[in-house]
Amino acid sequence: MSEATALDTEQELFFKRLRQETAESHQKLEDNPLSKAILSPSVSVKDYQTYLTALFGLTIACEDQVFPVISHVITDLPGRYKSRLIIDDLLATGLSATEIDALPVYRFEFSTVAEALGIMYVLEGSTLGGKILYRHIHEVLGLVPENGASYFWGYGAQTGNLWKSFISSLTQFVDEYEERDGVIDSAKKTFTIIDNWLGQTGRS
Repeated sequence: MSEATALDTEQELFFKRLRQETAESHQKLEDNPLSKAILSPSVSVKDYQTYLTALFGLTIACEDQVFPVISHVITDLPGRYKSRLIIDDLLATGLSATEIDALPVYRFEFSTVAEALGIMYVLEGSTLGGKILYRHIHEVLGLVPENGASYFWGYGAQTGNLWKSFISSLTQFVDEYEERDGVIDSAKKTFTIIDNWLGQTGRS
């Protein structure tokens, strides 16, 4: 086996372990009432706004707090800012700029680059599920990327390529610094954080 093939296999094994060890907390997040409401056949604009406002507090927190710490690992971060898309969608569906300015923002707690990457893994992974959510929102509410559904549209046709690029950079980092456990533990914690945050937002 060549050195390059061995490295590829090791990266694949890490990614498989990462998905396996976060599967339970990921499923719990998908079972969150707010997560289910957004995929309901009767989802309303209000449900959609509630979900987006929760995601805004997490997304802008990640951009402000996490991005600066991992910019040397994930070098294409400038193209991954998405809080502006949420703002555009909320404005397009009827929220005012004043209401958006008053939205709560989460405060992530982490101390290492590995922990920051675990947070980013979960937030960036949501772009894949966004494709499913976009189709549903488009069918039920009639929203399009140019008017109200830009966040779930995400990177559009580039979503798959950007996800692969992120995972490649992440796995290279854990190979170099032996930080597998730090990334995995942080990702599991982040799924739980988002689940709790959605629960709080849904009740407010």
